[in-house]
Amino acid sequence: MNRFFCCICWLVSGLLPLTAQNDAVEPTKKQAGRTAWFACLGLPDNLENPVKVLGGQEMIDVELSKFMTSAAVKIPADGIIRIVRQVPDPANQDKTKLLILAEAKIPENVREALIILAPVSKPEADLVFKCMVQDLASFKGGDRLYINLSDTNIAVQLGETNVAVPALQAKIYSSPALTEPKNMPITYRFYHPQEEKWKMFSASTIVVRPTRREIYIFNNGTRLGNIKKHSILFPVEMKTPPAE
Repeated sequence: MNRFFCCICWLVSGLLPLTAQNDAVEPTKKQAGRTAWFACLGLPDNLENPVKVLGGQEMIDVELSKFMTSAAVKIPADGIIRIVRQVPDPANQDKTKLLILAEAKIPENVREALIILAPVSKPEADLVFKCMVQDLASFKGGDRLYINLSDTNIAVQLGETNVAVPALQAKIYSSPALTEPKNMPITYRFYHPQEEKWKMFSASTIVVRPTRREIYIFNNGTRLGNIKKHSILFPVEMKTPPAE
């Protein structure tokens, strides 16, 4: 079962569980323990980038990209990760305080997590991102993760395989074991609620590679049937065999 947690920087109705911050966060190529990556759908105006990521008492800089996941960060013991901004403390100009721009909590049973950052159009307080958490337990090289944040159903056909992605849910396409890149035709459809039928909104040929994963996020467009598709590359760290 693919688990999609929508716990948040601010409350969002309709999505499954996700959330927020605390305890040592360190970026590294190879992480022991639990690990998380950020996937950013857009960068709000005036956002400093790299952003400051806080876990527990430690804070690090992490670069956000719209088209590739961030470097890995360690998930702290309490599972809470925050993006913060340091500003002067009005009560004491010699000190600084932290504004919380985004907050996510990773459930205890999730070892590897994707934190999806979606800019909010009308920020509440200091929060500029809505956060969602995706469990990556079964997300291997060559796979494609489809996250449907729109209000209609999405259907993806890759070669002979059909992947149904209901509204506000996520599904993983598990590719067959690959030793080299493979070309595949792909078609995207959505269910038109007024016409009550499936309609195609995109079709192409893709190359599925065992050295990378792809994330596709669907959002409502500016009008009915104008589905927006955002793609994010998630490279696979190839393990080097130990020297003999």
